[in-house]
Amino acid sequence: MRFKAKLPLEGLTVLNGLVGSLEKVSAVCVVYLTETSVRIVIKDSPDDIQVFAEITQARLFSEYRLESMGGNCILFEIGISNLGRALTSGRSAPLCQLKLTKRMGQPCLSFETRALEVDIVHDIPVKIMKSSEIQHYLAPEVPIPQVQLELPRGKSFRTVVDRVKGINKHVFIDTDMGGTLTFRVEADSATIKTFYTNLTPRFGSNEDKQQSKNNKACVKVDTKKLATVLSYHTTAYESAILCVIENICLVLHVFLAPRGAGTVTYYIPVLQTGPFEF
Repeated sequence: MRFKAKLPLEGLTVLNGLVGSLEKVSAVCVVYLTETSVRIVIKDSPDDIQVFAEITQARLFSEYRLESMGGNCILFEIGISNLGRALTSGRSAPLCQLKLTKRMGQPCLSFETRALEVDIVHDIPVKIMKSSEIQHYLAPEVPIPQVQLELPRGKSFRTVVDRVKGINKHVFIDTDMGGTLTFRVEADSATIKTFYTNLTPRFGSNEDKQQSKNNKACVKVDTKKLATVLSYHTTAYESAILCVIENICLVLHVFLAPRGAGTVTYYIPVLQTGPFEF
């Protein structure tokens, strides 16, 4: 089993931003290396946030060598904060190197860089897994969302959710394909609503557009979990699509920058709700 790759500054920026946002979700992740892509998965429990990121290998690395008996695929578990610290140390270096190695019999992902004329090496312990185990870390199959809206850029959504965390541990998200989204928080003596209008709906085919343009959907989610996911804005991205699947899950699909670099998808569990009115 061999893995060795050179990571230029642009690729490091993409990976460092992604890992920084994932660190808020879980302490560990699973990395799946193939000849064409790098997948990063967080799948602790169906009741927790699940994350599935896939980055195009050619957009991340300048050189890439991967060999294994498992069809040139390698799967391992790694601590996210350890990986994040290593990547942060290379932010001022024009080129870094990653490779799988062993230190005192312990498998490690070795991150090598040079800063201020000093060579820096981070040996991050990993747990090597069978490549066939990736079947346990696949994204969940969910129905077609009733509502899909492109979110505005900036931190406004995260700011609103942070402010209501102390009011109720749950927030309702009311949406429609007309481009309206409402955050609704129930308090003992009042209901607090924050409205967003003129959001861009995302349709599939023209037939789908005719069928779904009047769709509405509502989900009830954990406020802290929603705030955690909305930290995606710390990652360089092209666009973010919020997909609402009533009584099943809330999905946030983020297209990373630069264009074609890859995607990261968050699955947020929801609580059962009844019919609603805007």
